[in-house]
Amino acid sequence: MPDLLPDSEDTKHPTREEVFWSRCSPFNHKDRTECAPWLGHQLPAAYGTMVDPETGRQEYAHRMSWMLKHGRDIPDGMVVRHLCSNPACVRPAHLALGSYSDNAKDKLDAGRTRVLPDLTDDDVVAIRHAYKTERFSAGDLAELYFGTREGQPRITRIVNGQSHITLGGPITRRGRGNKAKRRT
Repeated sequence: MPDLLPDSEDTKHPTREEVFWSRCSPFNHKDRTECAPWLGHQLPAAYGTMVDPETGRQEYAHRMSWMLKHGRDIPDGMVVRHLCSNPACVRPAHLALGSYSDNAKDKLDAGRTRVLPDLTDDDVVAIRHAYKTERFSAGDLAELYFGTREGQPRITRIVNGQSHITLGGPITRRGRGNKAKRRT
């Protein structure tokens, strides 16, 4: 059985651009509104990621797209903004360099902010009671009070006593009370 051949100088490795564009969906260059979705690995928030073949570092796909188009690194303190509000898009025409505040303003203008509603004191007491009975998980309560499970960390802070401290302490024991004595 032959041994694996070692890399020689004439072995061609794919370039950074070849690796990048091989993982991008083809798009119509004439239609400037069409996004170019990333087909490679994506985070739960839909941002694409890839390993830069030149540096070996993990990079966001949209940042790599901007660096390939402009031929330079992204300056410190700057971010690559999605003008199309599609986090999976890597089309260079849909990306722009900006500050963190520019990016936050883009999110606000596009309605992509996730602001959870305020809870009343009665809501907090009811959440702690419902959680203590073991009938509801923190995710169930988040869905009930906020309409989405994204509020689960907030519910967890409430039941652990990390927030709304004046409305009772943390839930240290869960259940419906003392167990009945066993009959003999």
